[in-house]
Amino acid sequence: MVRLREALDQSLRRIGIMRQARRARAVDLWPEVVGNAAASASRATQCKDGVLFVWVRNSVWANELSLLKADIIKKLNRCLGRGTIVDVRFQARGFLRTREREASSATGEENGARLRRKLTSAEMEEICDISSTIADPALREAFSRALAAARMDQGPPAPGRATRT
Repeated sequence: MVRLREALDQSLRRIGIMRQARRARAVDLWPEVVGNAAASASRATQCKDGVLFVWVRNSVWANELSLLKADIIKKLNRCLGRGTIVDVRFQARGFLRTREREASSATGEENGARLRRKLTSAEMEEICDISSTIADPALREAFSRALAAARMDQGPPAPGRATRT
């Protein structure tokens, strides 16, 4: 008796789409490979020619995940087969705002619900300037992420605060 998975793999190989099927599966594996925290801030959208495209909540997450890119590719290829994924590209899209709005309306929260907002470039520069005085790189990165998250939860920038573009 042949197992279903083996029969399916043989059929995909025979018609020449095994690699495409594996690459498509990378999108589904994304949450499992990166874990809950990163999966809640990102979403794999497609895999084209071995490049997995991932939308992320903001540039901070894009930077964080790009630092882990080599490990992510290794984990994906361990699940999918060697050489299946050759690169991962992160794009800050702010896609979660819509999902958060839908979730808040589904739970009965109306206009009073606070959503995270996108930081201005001036705020991002300010966070970089403040954290640049911290010598330890890991501590500096953690502090920057925490400060950015706190600012996103604050609401719009205070009136009079300079916003550079």
